[in-house]
Formats: sequence, C-alpha cells, structure tokens
Amino acid sequence: MNERTELTDLRDLFADKPHPTADRLAPARSALLAEARTKRRPWTRPAGLRRLVLAGGLVAAMTAGAIAVQTFTPSAPANAAEVLRLAADAATATPWPQPRDDQYLHYERIAETRSENGVPNVGPRHITGEVWQSVDGSRPGLLWHKPSKSRPQDHEYKELLIRCRERGAGRPAYADLREWPTDQEQLRHKLAERGNEMVPNKDTVTQTWNGVLNILGSPVPPKQQAAIFKIAATLPGIETEQLKDATGKSGIAVTRADNRGPGGDISRESLIFDKTSYVLLGGQELVPGQGRELWSITRTQITDVLPAWSKSVKRRGCV
Repeated sequence: MNERTELTDLRDLFADKPHPTADRLAPARSALLAEARTKRRPWTRPAGLRRLVLAGGLVAAMTAGAIAVQTFTPSAPANAAEVLRLAADAATATPWPQPRDDQYLHYERIAETRSENGVPNVGPRHITGEVWQSVDGSRPGLLWHKPSKSRPQDHEYKELLIRCRERGAGRPAYADLREWPTDQEQLRHKLAERGNEMVPNKDTVTQTWNGVLNILGSPVPPKQQAAIFKIAATLPGIETEQLKDATGKSGIAVTRADNRGPGGDISRESLIFDKTSYVLLGGQELVPGQGRELWSITRTQITDVLPAWSKSVKRRGCV
C-alpha cells in the first residue's frame, strides 16, 4: 500500500471523528510516560486524566479518573531538563502522518507584542496569521494576515510566500528537517550552525539555544523535535517559570537568559509547554528596550492544495 492510499484510508476511517491534532492525542501517552518516571523518583505530582489513546488505532476516548497521571503544579515544579525530556516524549507520542513533499502544512501562527517598563513604540499588538507552508519548499506558500479583535483597524492582507534565493537557504523546509540527524552530537552541531546564522559570534551553548528557538518556530517532524528537546535539556542556564502563550493559555516555560539586549542587557527567551501534556504551545522573547513578544502555533494540518482564492493573491516580497 503506498503512502497516498494509507493517508486516504486514514482520512476516511476517522472522517467523522475529531481531527487527531497534537492537542487531542498527545496527553495520554506522555502523561503515562511521566507517571512511569515518577515511580523512579522521590517526588510525585497531583494526578488527573484527560484522554486515553488505544494502541493500534487513532482513537481518543474521553474518561474520568480511571488512571492516575502526572501533572505540573506550581507547588511541585519539575526542573527545566525534566520538562524538556517530557516534551520529547510528547513529541513522538502523537500519531502524525508523514506529509508528502508536494503537500502543504496548514497552521495558525499567533503573535503578540507588548511594551515592558515603558518601552516606546512597542505594542500592544495581537496578530493572527493563517499559513500554508510547502512541505519541501519548492512551491510558494501562503499567508493570510487577519486583524485581531483588539485592533480591528489593522490592515488585513494575503500574500504569497516565495523563498529569496539571493538571501541564502533560509530556514530549512519541513522536508529538509526530516533529513536532519537525530544523533545528539550531529544534531547539536546543526543547531549551533543555525544559531550562529541568526546571532553570530556567541558561545556554543548560546548558539545551540538560538538554533533550538529558531527551528521550533514552525512545525518540525516529531523525531527531530524530540531530539531537539533532548539537546535543549542538556544546556546549562535553563530554568522553569509560569507564562501564558500568545493565545492566553497558561503553561510551564523553559527559559534561558542571554545578553542579547541593547548594550548587553539581559534578555529572556522561553519555550512554553502545556502543563499536563507537555506539548509545545509556543514561546516568548523578552528583550530590554525592545519589549515582549509571544508566539504560538495552533491547528496544524496537512492539505494537498492552496485555497482557490490564492490564485488571485500577488507576491509582496520573499522570505
């Protein structure tokens, strides 16, 4: 059976059921893995259950109190490395069909900027962008920028996303990331290279962390995402805190400080995870003199084509 047939059968089999997104299916297996971890550790955390994933089929059954699972609460925080290891488990727990190179990743990217300590000309601003991203990067993508309810005066626009060959390779396409190694040393080198392209002349740890943040800013294949979380868990200087993502959802954040601000001021860059499932919700960047920026990626799906109205959309620039 070829890949196209398998995806078609999968779609037909569950056509009348909720879409198996990470938010729907990840909690159970990651939570059970987390519970197993607690049996080998002296600390435990309060229990609850949201979903049970039945082995051998993509079926989510709602239950209540049937199995004790691990959750995160401020009174019993996990350390940052443990949060990232649980996030690695969650990344590979969700069944996710392998998209073909000629398909698109369709997702929503939400960003919010806020001023901090009286920073002028920054926020508040809330942006929702609907994105169609070519899996292998060979075809133009699509962005639909939507004004927020809080700022209805913002301009709505739609644009084709064309790669700028004159600016180099840019961020790797999803298909490129699928070929990235999961070997820790090889992947660490790739992340450090990417981080140095973003902010050059930093120490290796900071380069690696910057590479982690950049790559995780768009959908990443599950195996590579899990391997990236495991590398991030080994970096010194990471800590946990409670933050809300760009949708307003409260999560547990893994944060690292860096002197990227103006004049060497300390900035704080974070990845934000669901408190129960440890699925990645988004991130935050707090830079003195530049304000606070939050971002989240939601509703990731796979689609074969761009919407029909994209044929009338003109290119505004390249990315």
